Amino acid sequence: MLVFFLYVFFLNFFSCFLNSWMLVFFSMMLICPFLLFLNFSSFLIKNDFFFMDIFSFTLIFLTLWICSLSLMSMSSIFSSSNFWLFLLSLNALFFILCLSFSCSNLLFFFFFFESSLIPTLIIIVGWGMKIERMKSGFFLLFYTLFGSLPLLIIISLCQGLNNSLFLGFLDFSYFNFLVFFFSILGFLIKMPMFLMHSWLPKAHVEAPVCGSMVLAGILLKLGGYGLHRFMFIYKFFFNLNYVWLFISVWGGILSSFISMRQIDMKSLVAFSSVSHMALVILGIMINFELSLISSYMMMISHGLCSSALFFLVNVVYERSGTRSILLNKGLLSFSPSLSLWWFLFCSFNMAAPPSMNLFSEMILVNCICSWSFFLIFFLMLACFLSAVYSLFLYVSLNHGKFFSNFFSLFSFEFRENLILILHLVPLVFFFLKIDFFF
Repeated sequence: MLVFFLYVFFLNFFSCFLNSWMLVFFSMMLICPFLLFLNFSSFLIKNDFFFMDIFSFTLIFLTLWICSLSLMSMSSIFSSSNFWLFLLSLNALFFILCLSFSCSNLLFFFFFFESSLIPTLIIIVGWGMKIERMKSGFFLLFYTLFGSLPLLIIISLCQGLNNSLFLGFLDFSYFNFLVFFFSILGFLIKMPMFLMHSWLPKAHVEAPVCGSMVLAGILLKLGGYGLHRFMFIYKFFFNLNYVWLFISVWGGILSSFISMRQIDMKSLVAFSSVSHMALVILGIMINFELSLISSYMMMISHGLCSSALFFLVNVVYERSGTRSILLNKGLLSFSPSLSLWWFLFCSFNMAAPPSMNLFSEMILVNCICSWSFFLIFFLMLACFLSAVYSLFLYVSLNHGKFFSNFFSLFSFEFRENLILILHLVPLVFFFLKIDFFF
Protein backbone atom coordinates (compact mmCIF):
# COMPACT_ATOMS: atom_id res chain seq x y z
CA MET A 1 0.00 0.00 0.00
CA LEU A 2 2.78 2.40 0.91
CA VAL A 3 4.63 1.50 -2.30
CA PHE A 4 1.49 2.33 -4.28
CA PHE A 5 1.17 5.80 -2.71
CA LEU A 6 4.87 6.51 -3.27
CA TYR A 7 4.51 5.42 -6.88
CA VAL A 8 1.64 7.84 -7.48
CA PHE A 9 3.51 10.64 -5.72
CA PHE A 10 6.71 10.30 -7.74
CA LEU A 11 4.92 9.66 -11.03
CA ASN A 12 3.03 12.90 -10.58
CA PHE A 13 6.09 14.81 -9.43
CA PHE A 14 8.44 13.74 -12.21
CA SER A 15 5.79 14.18 -14.89
CA CYS A 16 5.99 17.90 -14.20
CA PHE A 17 9.45 18.21 -15.75
CA LEU A 18 7.68 18.75 -19.07
CA ASN A 19 5.69 21.58 -17.46
CA SER A 20 2.36 20.29 -18.83
CA TRP A 21 -0.86 19.97 -16.85
CA MET A 22 -2.11 17.35 -19.32
CA LEU A 23 0.76 14.98 -18.56
CA VAL A 24 0.38 15.46 -14.78
CA PHE A 25 -3.37 14.93 -15.00
CA PHE A 26 -3.17 11.74 -17.06
CA SER A 27 -0.35 10.38 -14.90
CA MET A 28 -2.66 10.59 -11.88
CA MET A 29 -5.77 9.39 -13.71
CA LEU A 30 -3.84 6.38 -15.06
CA ILE A 31 -3.80 4.94 -11.53
CA CYS A 32 -7.60 4.98 -11.08
CA PRO A 33 -8.45 1.79 -13.07
CA PHE A 34 -5.86 -0.23 -11.13
CA LEU A 35 -7.58 0.65 -7.83
CA LEU A 36 -10.66 -1.28 -8.97
CA PHE A 37 -8.70 -4.56 -9.01
CA LEU A 38 -7.77 -4.47 -5.32
CA ASN A 39 -8.90 -7.50 -3.36
CA PHE A 40 -10.44 -6.56 -0.01
CA SER A 41 -10.06 -10.07 1.37
CA SER A 42 -6.26 -9.92 1.08
CA PHE A 43 -3.63 -8.56 3.47
CA LEU A 44 -4.81 -5.00 2.84
CA ILE A 45 -7.60 -5.42 5.36
CA LYS A 46 -5.49 -7.07 8.11
CA ASN A 47 -2.17 -5.33 8.48
CA ASP A 48 -0.39 -3.81 11.46
CA PHE A 49 -0.12 -0.42 9.75
CA PHE A 50 -2.59 -0.23 6.85
CA PHE A 51 -5.99 -1.64 6.08
CA MET A 52 -8.64 -0.97 3.49
CA ASP A 53 -12.37 -1.64 3.39
CA ILE A 54 -14.92 -0.31 0.94
CA PHE A 55 -15.36 2.85 3.02
CA SER A 56 -11.70 3.86 2.98
CA PHE A 57 -11.21 2.62 -0.59
CA THR A 58 -13.86 4.97 -2.01
CA LEU A 59 -12.47 7.93 -0.08
CA ILE A 60 -8.97 7.19 -1.40
CA PHE A 61 -10.39 6.98 -4.90
CA LEU A 62 -12.19 10.30 -4.33
CA THR A 63 -8.92 11.83 -3.06
CA LEU A 64 -7.05 10.81 -6.19
CA TRP A 65 -9.89 12.03 -8.42
CA ILE A 66 -10.35 15.45 -6.77
CA CYS A 67 -6.60 16.12 -6.43
CA SER A 68 -6.16 15.37 -10.14
CA LEU A 69 -8.97 17.73 -11.12
CA SER A 70 -7.82 20.45 -8.72
CA LEU A 71 -4.32 20.35 -10.18
CA MET A 72 -5.84 20.55 -13.64
CA SER A 73 -7.89 23.58 -12.60
CA MET A 74 -4.70 25.47 -11.65
CA SER A 75 -3.04 25.07 -15.04
CA SER A 76 -1.91 28.71 -14.98
CA ILE A 77 0.37 27.93 -12.03
CA PHE A 78 2.65 25.86 -14.31
CA SER A 79 4.12 29.04 -15.77
CA SER A 80 4.83 30.69 -12.41
CA SER A 81 8.14 30.74 -10.56
CA ASN A 82 6.80 29.03 -7.40
CA PHE A 83 5.28 26.16 -9.36
CA TRP A 84 7.38 23.51 -7.58
CA LEU A 85 6.29 24.60 -4.11
CA PHE A 86 2.64 24.39 -5.13
CA LEU A 87 3.08 20.96 -6.68
CA LEU A 88 4.96 19.70 -3.64
CA SER A 89 2.22 20.98 -1.30
CA LEU A 90 -0.57 19.37 -3.32
CA ASN A 91 1.27 16.05 -3.61
CA ALA A 92 2.04 16.07 0.12
CA LEU A 93 -1.64 16.72 0.85
CA PHE A 94 -2.66 13.86 -1.45
CA PHE A 95 -0.14 11.50 0.16
CA ILE A 96 -1.21 12.43 3.72
CA LEU A 97 -4.92 12.07 2.96
CA CYS A 98 -4.47 8.63 1.41
CA LEU A 99 -2.48 7.47 4.43
CA SER A 100 -5.04 8.87 6.88
CA PHE A 101 -7.83 6.98 5.10
CA SER A 102 -5.91 3.70 5.24
CA CYS A 103 -4.20 3.67 8.67
CA SER A 104 -5.10 0.82 11.00
CA ASN A 105 -3.29 2.37 13.99
CA LEU A 106 -5.10 5.13 15.89
CA LEU A 107 -1.94 7.09 16.66
CA PHE A 108 -0.88 7.07 13.00
CA PHE A 109 -4.39 8.10 12.02
CA PHE A 110 -4.21 11.04 14.42
CA PHE A 111 -0.81 12.05 13.07
CA PHE A 112 -1.94 12.08 9.43
CA PHE A 113 -5.33 13.58 10.38
CA GLU A 114 -3.55 16.62 11.85
CA SER A 115 -0.73 16.69 9.27
CA SER A 116 -3.23 17.43 6.50
CA LEU A 117 -3.51 20.92 8.02
CA ILE A 118 0.04 21.92 7.02
CA PRO A 119 -0.14 21.63 3.18
CA THR A 120 -3.68 23.02 3.24
CA LEU A 121 -2.46 26.05 5.16
CA ILE A 122 0.44 26.53 2.71
CA ILE A 123 -1.94 26.43 -0.29
CA ILE A 124 -4.41 28.89 1.27
CA VAL A 125 -1.79 31.37 2.54
CA GLY A 126 0.53 31.05 -0.45
CA TRP A 127 -1.98 31.24 -3.32
CA GLY A 128 -5.02 32.81 -1.62
CA MET A 129 -7.10 35.56 -3.17
CA LYS A 130 -6.84 38.54 -0.81
CA ILE A 131 -4.87 39.92 2.11
CA GLU A 132 -7.31 38.27 4.55
CA ARG A 133 -5.97 34.84 3.61
CA MET A 134 -3.66 35.09 6.65
CA LYS A 135 -6.66 35.56 8.91
CA SER A 136 -8.51 32.62 7.35
CA GLY A 137 -5.38 30.51 7.74
CA PHE A 138 -5.21 31.34 11.45
CA PHE A 139 -8.91 30.44 11.83
CA LEU A 140 -8.31 27.08 10.19
CA LEU A 141 -5.19 26.43 12.28
CA PHE A 142 -6.59 27.27 15.71
CA TYR A 143 -10.01 25.68 15.22
CA THR A 144 -8.31 22.41 14.22
CA LEU A 145 -5.73 22.52 17.02
CA PHE A 146 -8.47 23.26 19.56
CA GLY A 147 -9.95 19.80 19.01
CA SER A 148 -6.69 17.90 18.44
CA LEU A 149 -5.17 17.80 21.94
CA PRO A 150 -8.31 16.31 23.60
CA LEU A 151 -8.40 13.68 20.85
CA LEU A 152 -4.77 12.76 21.55
CA ILE A 153 -5.64 12.30 25.25
CA ILE A 154 -8.46 9.89 24.33
CA ILE A 155 -6.12 7.91 22.08
CA SER A 156 -3.69 7.60 25.01
CA LEU A 157 -6.59 6.39 27.16
CA CYS A 158 -7.46 3.76 24.52
CA GLN A 159 -3.86 2.56 24.61
CA GLY A 160 -4.04 2.20 28.39
CA LEU A 161 -7.34 0.28 28.32
CA ASN A 162 -6.58 -2.04 25.38
CA ASN A 163 -2.76 -2.28 25.32
CA SER A 164 -3.12 -1.78 21.57
CA LEU A 165 -4.09 0.90 19.08
CA PHE A 166 -5.05 -1.43 16.22
CA LEU A 167 -8.59 -0.53 15.11
CA GLY A 168 -9.70 -4.15 14.83
CA PHE A 169 -9.00 -4.94 18.48
CA LEU A 170 -10.24 -1.82 20.26
CA ASP A 171 -13.08 -1.78 22.74
CA PHE A 172 -14.08 0.76 25.32
CA SER A 173 -15.71 0.49 28.74
CA TYR A 174 -14.84 3.80 30.42
CA PHE A 175 -18.07 5.77 30.76
CA ASN A 176 -17.50 9.48 31.13
CA PHE A 177 -19.09 12.46 29.41
CA LEU A 178 -15.73 14.24 29.06
CA VAL A 179 -14.30 11.21 27.25
CA PHE A 180 -17.19 11.32 24.79
CA PHE A 181 -16.94 15.09 24.33
CA PHE A 182 -13.15 15.11 23.84
CA SER A 183 -13.21 12.21 21.38
CA ILE A 184 -15.91 13.73 19.17
CA LEU A 185 -14.94 17.41 19.26
CA GLY A 186 -12.07 17.25 16.76
CA PHE A 187 -14.18 15.44 14.16
CA LEU A 188 -17.16 17.76 14.54
CA ILE A 189 -14.88 20.76 13.97
CA LYS A 190 -13.49 19.09 10.86
CA MET A 191 -16.93 18.29 9.42
CA PRO A 192 -17.81 21.13 10.38
CA MET A 193 -20.87 21.10 12.60
CA PHE A 194 -22.84 24.31 13.06
CA LEU A 195 -21.44 26.46 15.91
CA MET A 196 -17.96 25.17 14.98
CA HIS A 197 -18.13 26.17 11.32
CA SER A 198 -16.71 29.72 11.33
CA TRP A 199 -13.39 28.64 9.82
CA LEU A 200 -14.98 27.07 6.74
CA PRO A 201 -16.48 30.11 4.90
CA LYS A 202 -13.34 32.16 5.61
CA ALA A 203 -11.04 29.41 4.33
CA HIS A 204 -13.15 28.86 1.21
CA VAL A 205 -13.47 32.53 0.30
CA GLU A 206 -9.74 33.19 0.58
CA ALA A 207 -8.47 29.88 -0.86
CA PRO A 208 -7.54 29.44 -4.53
CA VAL A 209 -9.80 27.23 -6.63
CA CYS A 210 -7.54 24.23 -6.01
CA GLY A 211 -7.74 24.73 -2.23
CA SER A 212 -11.53 25.11 -2.31
CA MET A 213 -11.97 21.94 -4.38
CA VAL A 214 -9.76 19.84 -2.10
CA LEU A 215 -11.20 21.40 1.07
CA ALA A 216 -14.84 20.76 0.10
CA GLY A 217 -14.22 17.51 -1.76
CA ILE A 218 -11.94 15.64 0.64
CA LEU A 219 -10.91 17.41 3.85
CA LEU A 220 -14.46 17.71 5.20
CA LYS A 221 -14.77 13.93 4.76
CA LEU A 222 -11.97 13.34 7.27
CA GLY A 223 -14.40 14.27 10.05
CA GLY A 224 -17.05 11.79 8.87
CA TYR A 225 -14.42 9.09 8.44
CA GLY A 226 -13.15 9.70 11.99
CA LEU A 227 -16.67 9.54 13.43
CA HIS A 228 -17.19 6.23 11.66
CA ARG A 229 -13.93 4.74 12.95
CA PHE A 230 -14.49 5.92 16.54
CA MET A 231 -17.91 4.29 16.77
CA PHE A 232 -16.44 1.77 19.23
CA ILE A 233 -16.44 4.64 21.77
CA TYR A 234 -19.68 6.36 20.76
CA LYS A 235 -21.79 3.19 21.08
CA PHE A 236 -21.67 3.59 24.87
CA PHE A 237 -22.92 7.19 24.78
CA PHE A 238 -26.01 7.04 22.57
CA ASN A 239 -28.07 8.79 25.26
CA LEU A 240 -25.72 11.80 24.91
CA ASN A 241 -26.03 11.96 21.12
CA TYR A 242 -29.20 14.03 21.43
CA VAL A 243 -27.08 17.15 21.93
CA TRP A 244 -25.29 16.79 18.59
CA LEU A 245 -28.45 15.63 16.82
CA PHE A 246 -30.51 18.68 17.71
CA ILE A 247 -27.62 21.08 17.10
CA SER A 248 -27.18 19.52 13.64
CA VAL A 249 -30.89 19.75 12.78
CA TRP A 250 -31.13 23.36 13.87
CA GLY A 251 -27.75 24.21 12.36
CA GLY A 252 -28.70 22.72 8.99
CA ILE A 253 -31.76 24.96 8.82
CA LEU A 254 -29.92 28.08 9.99
CA SER A 255 -27.02 27.56 7.57
CA SER A 256 -29.56 27.22 4.74
CA PHE A 257 -31.09 30.56 5.73
CA ILE A 258 -27.59 32.08 5.89
CA SER A 259 -26.87 30.73 2.39
CA MET A 260 -29.95 32.48 1.01
CA ARG A 261 -28.70 35.91 2.06
CA GLN A 262 -25.14 35.59 0.74
CA ILE A 263 -24.00 37.87 -2.08
CA ASP A 264 -20.66 36.08 -2.59
CA MET A 265 -20.96 32.90 -4.69
CA LYS A 266 -18.18 31.14 -2.79
CA SER A 267 -19.75 31.94 0.59
CA LEU A 268 -23.10 30.56 -0.58
CA VAL A 269 -21.56 27.25 -1.70
CA ALA A 270 -19.50 27.08 1.53
CA PHE A 271 -22.56 27.51 3.77
CA SER A 272 -24.43 24.94 1.70
CA SER A 273 -21.65 22.48 2.64
CA VAL A 274 -22.42 23.13 6.33
CA SER A 275 -26.11 22.29 5.79
CA HIS A 276 -25.27 19.09 3.89
CA MET A 277 -22.77 17.96 6.52
CA ALA A 278 -25.49 18.43 9.16
CA LEU A 279 -27.42 15.59 7.51
CA VAL A 280 -24.28 13.44 7.45
CA ILE A 281 -23.77 13.99 11.20
CA LEU A 282 -27.41 13.03 11.84
CA GLY A 283 -27.00 9.80 9.89
CA ILE A 284 -23.81 8.81 11.71
CA MET A 285 -25.10 9.68 15.19
CA ILE A 286 -28.26 7.54 15.03
CA ASN A 287 -25.94 4.62 14.08
CA PHE A 288 -28.29 2.55 11.93
CA GLU A 289 -26.51 0.37 9.41
CA LEU A 290 -28.46 1.96 6.56
CA SER A 291 -27.92 5.49 7.89
CA LEU A 292 -24.14 4.94 8.04
CA ILE A 293 -24.14 3.76 4.42
CA SER A 294 -26.28 6.69 3.28
CA SER A 295 -24.09 9.18 5.17
CA TYR A 296 -21.10 7.70 3.43
CA MET A 297 -22.89 8.03 0.07
CA MET A 298 -23.76 11.66 0.80
CA MET A 299 -20.12 12.43 1.62
CA ILE A 300 -19.02 11.07 -1.76
CA SER A 301 -21.75 12.86 -3.71
CA HIS A 302 -21.22 16.13 -1.83
CA GLY A 303 -17.47 15.96 -2.46
CA LEU A 304 -17.98 15.76 -6.22
CA CYS A 305 -20.86 18.24 -6.44
CA SER A 306 -19.41 20.98 -4.22
CA SER A 307 -16.00 20.68 -5.88
CA ALA A 308 -17.66 21.27 -9.28
CA LEU A 309 -19.60 24.26 -7.92
CA PHE A 310 -16.43 25.88 -6.58
CA PHE A 311 -14.79 25.36 -9.95
CA LEU A 312 -17.77 26.97 -11.71
CA VAL A 313 -17.52 29.94 -9.34
CA ASN A 314 -13.87 30.31 -10.34
CA VAL A 315 -14.75 30.12 -14.06
CA VAL A 316 -17.14 33.06 -13.66
CA TYR A 317 -14.68 34.94 -11.43
CA GLU A 318 -11.88 34.66 -14.01
CA ARG A 319 -14.14 36.28 -16.64
CA SER A 320 -15.76 39.02 -14.59
CA GLY A 321 -13.23 39.78 -11.84
CA THR A 322 -15.91 39.55 -9.11
CA ARG A 323 -17.74 36.84 -7.19
CA SER A 324 -20.75 39.01 -6.40
CA ILE A 325 -24.13 37.50 -7.25
CA LEU A 326 -25.48 41.03 -7.71
CA LEU A 327 -23.03 41.80 -10.53
CA ASN A 328 -22.74 38.46 -12.34
CA LYS A 329 -25.93 38.22 -14.38
CA GLY A 330 -27.18 36.92 -17.69
CA LEU A 331 -24.80 34.02 -18.35
CA LEU A 332 -27.55 32.33 -20.38
CA SER A 333 -27.52 35.09 -23.00
CA PHE A 334 -23.90 34.69 -24.12
CA SER A 335 -22.68 31.31 -22.74
CA PRO A 336 -25.41 28.64 -22.87
CA SER A 337 -22.89 25.84 -22.29
CA LEU A 338 -21.75 27.38 -18.99
CA SER A 339 -25.37 27.95 -18.03
CA LEU A 340 -26.06 24.26 -18.66
CA TRP A 341 -23.26 23.26 -16.28
CA TRP A 342 -24.66 25.62 -13.62
CA PHE A 343 -28.10 24.08 -14.06
CA LEU A 344 -26.81 20.51 -13.73
CA PHE A 345 -24.74 21.03 -10.59
CA CYS A 346 -27.25 23.34 -8.88
CA SER A 347 -29.86 20.62 -9.53
CA PHE A 348 -27.59 17.95 -8.08
CA ASN A 349 -26.87 20.18 -5.09
CA MET A 350 -30.60 20.24 -4.31
CA ALA A 351 -30.78 16.41 -4.72
CA ALA A 352 -32.51 16.18 -8.08
CA PRO A 353 -32.31 13.01 -10.18
CA PRO A 354 -30.27 11.45 -11.69
CA SER A 355 -27.63 11.99 -8.98
CA MET A 356 -26.41 10.07 -5.98
CA ASN A 357 -27.38 13.07 -3.82
CA LEU A 358 -31.06 12.16 -4.31
CA PHE A 359 -30.68 8.53 -3.29
CA SER A 360 -28.50 9.26 -0.26
CA GLU A 361 -30.81 12.03 0.97
CA MET A 362 -33.91 9.84 0.58
CA ILE A 363 -32.38 7.04 2.68
CA LEU A 364 -31.05 9.49 5.28
CA VAL A 365 -34.42 11.18 5.73
CA ASN A 366 -36.14 7.78 6.10
CA CYS A 367 -33.59 6.60 8.68
CA ILE A 368 -33.80 9.82 10.71
CA CYS A 369 -37.62 9.77 10.67
CA SER A 370 -37.65 6.15 11.81
CA TRP A 371 -35.46 7.19 14.73
CA SER A 372 -37.68 10.17 15.61
CA PHE A 373 -40.75 11.04 13.55
CA PHE A 374 -40.82 14.46 15.23
CA LEU A 375 -37.82 15.52 13.12
CA ILE A 376 -39.68 15.10 9.82
CA PHE A 377 -40.92 18.70 9.85
CA PHE A 378 -37.40 20.08 10.33
CA LEU A 379 -36.03 17.79 7.62
CA MET A 380 -38.76 18.91 5.22
CA LEU A 381 -37.82 22.52 5.88
CA ALA A 382 -34.09 21.79 5.43
CA CYS A 383 -34.68 20.02 2.08
CA PHE A 384 -36.95 22.84 0.90
CA LEU A 385 -34.40 25.52 1.82
CA SER A 386 -31.69 23.53 0.03
CA ALA A 387 -33.75 23.80 -3.14
CA VAL A 388 -34.39 27.50 -2.50
CA TYR A 389 -30.75 28.61 -2.27
CA SER A 390 -29.70 26.35 -5.17
CA LEU A 391 -32.39 27.84 -7.41
CA PHE A 392 -31.55 31.33 -6.16
CA LEU A 393 -27.91 30.83 -7.17
CA TYR A 394 -28.82 29.50 -10.62
CA VAL A 395 -31.49 32.10 -11.44
CA SER A 396 -29.42 35.04 -10.17
CA LEU A 397 -26.41 34.13 -12.31
CA ASN A 398 -28.08 33.00 -15.51
CA HIS A 399 -30.98 35.40 -15.96
CA GLY A 400 -31.20 39.17 -16.17
CA LYS A 401 -29.10 41.71 -18.06
CA PHE A 402 -25.51 40.55 -18.38
CA PHE A 403 -22.64 42.28 -16.62
CA SER A 404 -20.75 44.70 -18.94
CA ASN A 405 -17.42 43.80 -17.33
CA PHE A 406 -17.40 40.37 -19.00
CA PHE A 407 -14.91 39.81 -21.78
CA SER A 408 -16.33 40.33 -25.26
CA LEU A 409 -15.28 36.82 -26.29
CA PHE A 410 -16.40 34.35 -23.63
CA SER A 411 -14.07 31.45 -24.42
CA PHE A 412 -15.01 28.27 -22.58
CA GLU A 413 -11.90 26.11 -22.76
CA PHE A 414 -11.66 22.39 -23.43
CA ARG A 415 -9.88 21.96 -20.08
CA GLU A 416 -12.80 23.48 -18.17
CA ASN A 417 -15.34 21.30 -19.96
CA LEU A 418 -13.23 18.22 -19.23
CA ILE A 419 -13.03 19.02 -15.51
CA LEU A 420 -16.81 19.44 -15.25
CA ILE A 421 -17.49 16.25 -17.24
CA LEU A 422 -15.18 14.31 -14.91
CA HIS A 423 -17.15 15.66 -11.93
CA LEU A 424 -20.46 14.73 -13.53
CA VAL A 425 -19.68 11.19 -14.69
CA PRO A 426 -19.04 9.64 -11.21
CA LEU A 427 -22.21 11.25 -9.81
CA VAL A 428 -24.38 9.68 -12.51
CA PHE A 429 -22.42 6.42 -12.56
CA PHE A 430 -22.84 5.82 -8.82
CA PHE A 431 -26.57 6.55 -9.17
CA LEU A 432 -26.85 3.84 -11.84
CA LYS A 433 -24.64 1.45 -9.85
CA ILE A 434 -26.01 2.14 -6.39
CA ASP A 435 -25.50 -1.47 -5.17
CA PHE A 436 -21.76 -0.69 -5.06
CA PHE A 437 -22.35 0.72 -1.56
CA PHE A 438 -24.34 -2.22 -0.18
